[in-house]
Amino acid sequence: MLVLNRIKQLSSVTFAKFERNYHNFNPRLKPNSLSAVLHKSFVSQRFHPNTCWKCGLERKSVAGLFCDQCKVLQTPLETKNFFRIFNLDEKFDIDAKELHMQYRRLQAQLHPDKFTQKTAEEKEISESFSSLVNKAYNNLQFPLKRAEHLLELRGDQLNEKENAVDDPEFLMEMMELNEELENTTNVEKLKALNIKNRTQLEIITKNIDECFKENDLKQAKYFVIKMKYYTSLGNRINAILRELGIVD
Repeated sequence: MLVLNRIKQLSSVTFAKFERNYHNFNPRLKPNSLSAVLHKSFVSQRFHPNTCWKCGLERKSVAGLFCDQCKVLQTPLETKNFFRIFNLDEKFDIDAKELHMQYRRLQAQLHPDKFTQKTAEEKEISESFSSLVNKAYNNLQFPLKRAEHLLELRGDQLNEKENAVDDPEFLMEMMELNEELENTTNVEKLKALNIKNRTQLEIITKNIDECFKENDLKQAKYFVIKMKYYTSLGNRINAILRELGIVD
């Protein structure tokens, strides 16, 4: 009974630590003013979202950034599905190089220097669009956030009650790994622990990919929760190594 209680405490503490690490890991993006732009462009001017906000020409492609007729920057047609923003297939195993290439392409087109002589509307749209692209990239770049986004798109996102794993053996393993981390400052041991943790993350990443391919969302959620624990542990290991002046 004492062991199980200790495991449950670990589950709660470990995930609480993860939450802090996870949300601090990514840079804060300033609030997106896209909704205000959409309201001004589409409601006040009575244009349909699939038409140019300035001249009213029909927009034929989600990927088109500029109006074919008046050449002004358009508001994004897609704001919820981050895969579509980068014209990527909606799957877990994505091409990281392709994602980065599409990201660089969009950011180059949306760079503030290109809109210094443009109207206030275009400047605001470019700022909002660029912020959206950053948000989408940060979600797809990391496997954990990408998996959570896929679950959300498929209507089965994690809730607070599902953030703990009902697996005593796994929780015992995590307890031992956390205790090992807390009791060592030896660089070589920390590096070895980091390698062990990365290996587990690679295995879980493959498991998640298979689950999404088979549309087994229940099992995918199980592995995503486990990935959270290992991600939290990895963040802590790397934080300690950085404090010791080591970049692993």
